[in-house]
Amino acid sequence: MKRQINEAVQRVADALGSWDGIDTITLMEGEEDVYDPYFFLSVDVYYRGALLDIEKRRELFSFGNAFESSVVNRKDRFLMGDLPVRVEYKEIERFEEIIRADSSGTSLVRDNGTYMFYRLQNCRIISSKSDWIQQIREDIAQLRDGFWESLRDSMLSRMEHYVSDLGAAVLQNDDLFYLVSSAGFIRSLTSVLFAINRKFEPSARFLAEHTLKLPILPEAFRGRFDSFLRRENEITRAKKSEIAELLARSVFNLS
Repeated sequence: MKRQINEAVQRVADALGSWDGIDTITLMEGEEDVYDPYFFLSVDVYYRGALLDIEKRRELFSFGNAFESSVVNRKDRFLMGDLPVRVEYKEIERFEEIIRADSSGTSLVRDNGTYMFYRLQNCRIISSKSDWIQQIREDIAQLRDGFWESLRDSMLSRMEHYVSDLGAAVLQNDDLFYLVSSAGFIRSLTSVLFAINRKFEPSARFLAEHTLKLPILPEAFRGRFDSFLRRENEITRAKKSEIAELLARSVFNLS
């Protein structure tokens, strides 16, 4: 199966070879277990200039089936036999802009988090026309303290907001608001912790596992974190709201 995966990825890379604007093609490592129900081949294409239009990309991937594309997210999806493939297109200028902003003492990732950097740091390089990815990896390994502090402060504010919303949703017995607030809280909570630890955030699939491995965590964090994630038939919403307040307070004390 490993051979099949490598052949599929190489065929995708070869198909994109005629596009001059492409600098680097990578595969996300650690997500190649075909027996995982979430499995897909996650290919990132880093390019300069204009993105090829959808129809031209459809032609490039004519060997695939069930082709579909997202204009909003700049992603193509298709099947190669039994292998689902996702190709995401990323402008190099965006990453260089973030690095320039960090050098000037500002931050451009407050709302989006650092998953884009996690992918760069942990991907396997399939092809590269320059040393850009090696250079950007060096740059993101040396981000200033101000970058992390700005990100931490932004996520702390967001976490505090969601804690308040969660409590209100419980009082009002608002099902949808409760779900939205719970998701927002746990996402912002973990983002704060990754910023405090100066580490990039993984995808949501691996978030719980990686969070619990962070070297700097509040006291009694694991137990509270696990309790918050329990199903509702095991713990009441009111109790979850209390746990969220405890978690938030413990994280504030760390920062």
